[in-house]
Amino acid sequence: MEKSVVITGGAGGGGRLLAQRLLDAGYRVHTVDKNPARLPEAVTHHRVDVRKRGFDDVLRRVRPWGVVHLARLHRLDATSEERHRVNFEGTVHVFEVAVAAGVRKIVFPSRHTIYGALPDQPLFLSEDHPPAAGRTYPEVQDLVAADLYASAQLWKQLDREVVVLRPVNILGPNTENLFCRYLRQRRVFTVAGFDPLYQVLHEEDFVTALRTSLEPGVRGVFNVAGHEPVPLHVVVEQSGALRVPLPESLIGIFGGRLGFARVPKGAVDYLKFACTVDATAFQQATGFAPEISLADTLTSVGQPRT
Repeated sequence: MEKSVVITGGAGGGGRLLAQRLLDAGYRVHTVDKNPARLPEAVTHHRVDVRKRGFDDVLRRVRPWGVVHLARLHRLDATSEERHRVNFEGTVHVFEVAVAAGVRKIVFPSRHTIYGALPDQPLFLSEDHPPAAGRTYPEVQDLVAADLYASAQLWKQLDREVVVLRPVNILGPNTENLFCRYLRQRRVFTVAGFDPLYQVLHEEDFVTALRTSLEPGVRGVFNVAGHEPVPLHVVVEQSGALRVPLPESLIGIFGGRLGFARVPKGAVDYLKFACTVDATAFQQATGFAPEISLADTLTSVGQPRT
């Protein structure tokens, strides 16, 4: 019998890509999102909020083999209380309901930025390195808390497989995140005097990593990376934008103006210091390797530019 998988946040770009990929792999696919979604006819979409009772009812009815939890609030202009409710409390609720429903596999995609961008940390961070983003970037503390909670479930739920992925910067035309919005501007500022190394991953390769994580026997916390790191100026210029180095003191003034993206104060450190990871463990556990070239990944951010 086909295995069924529930994707939370299924109306988003990543959810839509994953739904099609899982259909192609022979899974029965259900998506959950409070928003409507344009999905293949074979996908069953449930328009409910993962924090509400409707989500509990979906899992009780569907009894899925696996859950991939993609539902997040990405807007950094949301209040910290709202982000905490969605990103942390929502994650706790998804895990609790999934466990109660007997789900055998839970995949939680986090992000590598939880490690923080600090001048005193190693160049390539392993999964054992403590998340430290909250020290300088309080806007992502909810994501750090959700990651730590999900990682703890790996050892509390020994009778099921929990996978926590920490992918590097995801780029692609269907991806909406802070880094993509930063690169999609016609002019992109960098911090004068700094040119940190960056790792990027195409959205299609990210979806491959998610699908691979659903394979039986895969469990653990894994960094996920694509190609070798490249300097930030290469990322900006190959994405098609005009790079404009600015003194750090001016970034708060010009951010969100004159065609530049608005970047939260805590995120500026990622434009100064490297946050790069060692993804050997995931490669060895799954054989994962990116299929999209670095050049194609860097040009995939999408148009139009403002």
